[in-house]
Amino acid sequence: MLWEGSPMPKATHVAMIGGGAMGGAIAEGLVSLDAVDVTIVEADPERAQWWRERGDVRVADLADAVSDADVVFLAVKPHQILGTLHSVKDHLPHHVVVVSIAAGITVAAMEKELPAGMAVVRTMPNTPVRVGKGVVGLSAGSACSPEDVDLVRTLLSSVSLVVPIEEELLDSLTATSGSGPAYLFYLAEAMKLGAVELGLSEETANALVAHTLAGAAELLLAEPDRAEELRASVTSKGGTTAAATAVFDESDVRGIVVKAMQANRDRAREMAGEAN
Repeated sequence: MLWEGSPMPKATHVAMIGGGAMGGAIAEGLVSLDAVDVTIVEADPERAQWWRERGDVRVADLADAVSDADVVFLAVKPHQILGTLHSVKDHLPHHVVVVSIAAGITVAAMEKELPAGMAVVRTMPNTPVRVGKGVVGLSAGSACSPEDVDLVRTLLSSVSLVVPIEEELLDSLTATSGSGPAYLFYLAEAMKLGAVELGLSEETANALVAHTLAGAAELLLAEPDRAEELRASVTSKGGTTAAATAVFDESDVRGIVVKAMQANRDRAREMAGEAN
């Protein structure tokens, strides 16, 4: 089951610890919601000043930001998650929901750093949240009530499709959608290089590749279970597309992608072990 947004049930105070690329993108979605106030904690002085100058969020230090928060997002690097929790745990309201957006750090590891019974949610967003087209996997800890989960789901739905998933499969989701945009960008880099080597200008190559990938993605979004058929529909036997995909097959591109995703998942599991 995939979740869609619902109206905010009440005024909600959100603290975003980390106002960088991912945390900032989520924060920008949150400020568009009625009855949501956002406070940013940002260690980088220039970035903090940029947030102050926006005027639609508050910038505060760690203890101040979380002291009256309903939801605290941890948008820091995975290796900083547990240390950040240790720093804030004495300042958190008892009703707060703590949400991590970091890969590899388990709910159990986070719960160890917090008072017993505090609600913890682990999520994995991807970078298209920046344009309101993200995908976020969500796994709730045992202390979360249905209301806690619904609140987090509603907040994240402002920038993404929210997918509930068992925590043991969250690393697989990370390998699929969390890192997935990088795979597409990697392909885009290769296609642009190929286009330039075939004589097209860099400007033309950039436009052709971006619009081609965006259009193909829209087709796939309309018919998400038909990737193979969509590919076949533009691959005439003995034609130009068939000549290109034959090279992919000779190089076992499918196998390489699967192997890369397995490496991604395995690294996430290693990170979880290192945290524990």
